[in-house]
Amino acid sequence: MEEEDTEKTGPHEEERTDPDFQGPASGSPHKLTQDELNDLVRDLELPKVKAELLASRMKQWKYLDEGVKITLYRCRQKNLEEFFTMEGILVACKEVDGLFKALNMSHCSVEMRLFIDYSKVSLKAVLLHIGNVLPSIPVAHAFGIKESDDSMKQLLQYIKYDRYK
Repeated sequence: MEEEDTEKTGPHEEERTDPDFQGPASGSPHKLTQDELNDLVRDLELPKVKAELLASRMKQWKYLDEGVKITLYRCRQKNLEEFFTMEGILVACKEVDGLFKALNMSHCSVEMRLFIDYSKVSLKAVLLHIGNVLPSIPVAHAFGIKESDDSMKQLLQYIKYDRYK
């Protein structure tokens, strides 16, 4: 009978050790860079508040490189604000091509469809990918607007529907 390599861990417990197992290298753990943390936040689809909480805890536990900013997520929409305009209570995308470029996506109007949702209290317009492969892209929002032909015309005019289709 072949004898197994075991270590005693307690009076009644045995822990098996695998000689082929390569544990973590000795030394300090890997510290995340800003790009790695951003990728993690994106992959986990965390909203701003949760992203900042995760970053704060990781900094507290010393899992982040020096110089990683934990408040970066408070204003992550800043680079997209230039593509939107506000007219009264309507916020709408004024440059769809630029928005797609800023999101590192190519704009192909035949692959997207415009979805408009009216409720009693708000209006939302979103571009949806026909194959549902790409994320939805909000292009307009208004709170307190009534559903009417005029409001629909205004929305389509602001997002330049005739131009972008």
